[in-house]
Amino acid sequence: MNNIRESINFFFFSLVRNFIEFFSRVDFRGESSNSSDVTGLLPIIGYALVIMSFIDFISVASQFQLQNFESQLNSISAFTEHSWVFLIGLGFIFTRYFSENQYDIRFPEIIFQKIIRWIILLMGVAFFLAIPLVFVNTGRLLKSVNNQILEQQKGNLEQIAQIEKGLNSGLNTAQIQLIGRNINLTPEELKLPEPQIKDSIKRNLLIAKTRITEAANQAKRQQLRSTWKNSFRTIIALLILAFTFVIVWFKIGQVF
Repeated sequence: MNNIRESINFFFFSLVRNFIEFFSRVDFRGESSNSSDVTGLLPIIGYALVIMSFIDFISVASQFQLQNFESQLNSISAFTEHSWVFLIGLGFIFTRYFSENQYDIRFPEIIFQKIIRWIILLMGVAFFLAIPLVFVNTGRLLKSVNNQILEQQKGNLEQIAQIEKGLNSGLNTAQIQLIGRNINLTPEELKLPEPQIKDSIKRNLLIAKTRITEAANQAKRQQLRSTWKNSFRTIIALLILAFTFVIVWFKIGQVF
């Protein structure tokens, strides 16, 4: 009986000890003679991210349309999205110049830093200048969309006006019933006398006018909300990126 109890105690003791050792810290100092092997991958990844970011920038710039303000807004938003990856890549590259590596710098790296420094400044200035463009193009886009909504509303109201005009032009009962069926009058309403059918049609047309106007106003409100939401997000991103690029430009100039 004692042996069984001791075996159970030893099992749980071993289980707890192995669990603690599994989650404990590991000391690599005795297992690796070069601690910079892993951190040395960061600049390589950084250069890859920067190169791919420039490829994305070129792709976005090729789709930029001067005469299409919606395309301009989409392109500016795409520039901001790709810029975050560009900044992450630069951050990985700059790990190359931490204090332990400050004496291991090659001449091509200095040339790269001097070139990329002025590219960063140009991007910062361009992002500052893009902010008013976003405001202007957002207003133009909303005006264009509102005009489309108003045109659609006008077309629907004109159709209703034509129906109302037809009702007052001496249509026979069959034609009036056909109009009633087209606007979804119930079978009971279609069996009513002609004057009452006309009254039902006019009531439905009045309700349809109200719904068309309400739907147009709601569409304009939703478009206003969603468009400015996206534009404000882009503007905030432009501000953050522009200030960040200027700071990075200044810091690189202090070193190189």
